[in-house]
Amino acid sequence: MTLYRFEAVDGRGLKRAGRVEAEDRARALALASAGGLRVLKVEPVPQTASIWQRDLFGTGGVKRTELLSFVKDLATLLGAELTIDRALRLAIRQSPRSLTETLETVLADVLGGQPLSRAFARHPKVFSREIVEVTAAGELTGTLGRVLGDLAVSLARADAIRRTVVSALIYPLLLLVMALGIVGLVVGLLVPSLAPLFDQPGIEPPAVIVLTQSMERFLGANWVFVLAAFGALAALLAALWERPGVVEWREAALLKLPLLGPVLVGIEAGRLCRTLGTLLGAEVGLPAAIAATRLVPKRLAFRRVLDEAARRIPEGARLAPALAGLEALSPLTLQMIAVGEEVNRVPHMLMRAAELHEEAVETRIGRLFAVMTPLITAGLGLLVGGLILSVMSAILSVNDLAAQ
Repeated sequence: MTLYRFEAVDGRGLKRAGRVEAEDRARALALASAGGLRVLKVEPVPQTASIWQRDLFGTGGVKRTELLSFVKDLATLLGAELTIDRALRLAIRQSPRSLTETLETVLADVLGGQPLSRAFARHPKVFSREIVEVTAAGELTGTLGRVLGDLAVSLARADAIRRTVVSALIYPLLLLVMALGIVGLVVGLLVPSLAPLFDQPGIEPPAVIVLTQSMERFLGANWVFVLAAFGALAALLAALWERPGVVEWREAALLKLPLLGPVLVGIEAGRLCRTLGTLLGAEVGLPAAIAATRLVPKRLAFRRVLDEAARRIPEGARLAPALAGLEALSPLTLQMIAVGEEVNRVPHMLMRAAELHEEAVETRIGRLFAVMTPLITAGLGLLVGGLILSVMSAILSVNDLAAQ
């Protein structure tokens, strides 16, 4: 897929610009003119642009905070009963440059008669599936402003959890970098400078010096084969990484990890509960709400549970029995849904379950890194201390021999 930039004129004679992804220029022209625009120019975006503008991280160069701010603004404006095109125009004025071009394209599509959700869907690197599906459900029920407001809350909670993880990672990463730097200095500078001391007959060099010299000789003679082996291994892993069997195995292994597994389960369960609760609270029909929520989870196990629910609900099953697969993943979620059905307050119980999951995730993240930090410190301390102790013992033995 290639990214194309286009310039066009709408029905009122106003100039529009935007970007589309397509296999070739003809397809890009068709996509650009789909909203009723008269396209003036279509050209590929140069691939020599800054790395931050190449959508490497799935955000199209747009920060999550900027996207969250746009969703909040749009929800507020729609809640004030403005039309979608009017709300978009006002939101565009307050948006950063990284979003402006995309939003101009979205506005042009809306003015051309496309639903807002479909206009969002044309930019998957900016608007996630969650945003697209929730927007579509809000359009279906006429509660777009309310649904986007609830979605903004969900995105804010996800961003808060992400910031918590990043903050918790800073200290362990600093420890790791410092320890690796010390190990590099010892192995790369100190050990080679001490090696001549042990070239004398009758002096046994320490293990760290023997190992370092052996590695230098091996890499010097076989560096081509080592690089080829690493390249072949990387290519093999890349080829296997997304295969269905490998995906299923690694996700199952992740969810079973003692500390990390509950965090991943809590994140997925919280997103599922908040999305489904938002849609049902906006009076979206249960089949449509389940269909929209199916695209939200990232973990295969949760997607399978929702796929089964999407099959059983049209057959007449209630929500809790249809989601029975959650018993093995998140019993709390299933219990909250069952209670909500008994008291006829399923949306409220889903939102409450989402809050409980998000609070639990933050607590577990704190515990996870509280355990990781001393373990990393102890492990690296033993590594660095062992290296230095080995070298110093060898130096002292040399001094003893010289004194004799």
